[in-house]
Amino acid sequence: MKNKGIISLLAILVLVLGGVAYLFTTNKLENPKIFETELQKYEEVSNTDEVEDIETDLENTEVNDIDKEIPQIDAEIDASY
Repeated sequence: MKNKGIISLLAILVLVLGGVAYLFTTNKLENPKIFETELQKYEEVSNTDEVEDIETDLENTEVNDIDKEIPQIDAEIDASY
């Protein structure tokens, strides 16, 4: 049972590293500074588990444009077939 967990963890790690390698080799990360800035916005949350703090974190999280790249992703997938 423990071996299955380790194998699953390694498989996930390989997939993540493969995705990152793909992005860097295909220059999909056109401007890494913008990517890092956006990522930092999502990482800026409080370290408490108080309901008020969680609500504040949720209110401050911008998710309106989270799906703006879906048409581009769909086009790339369709082009690969």
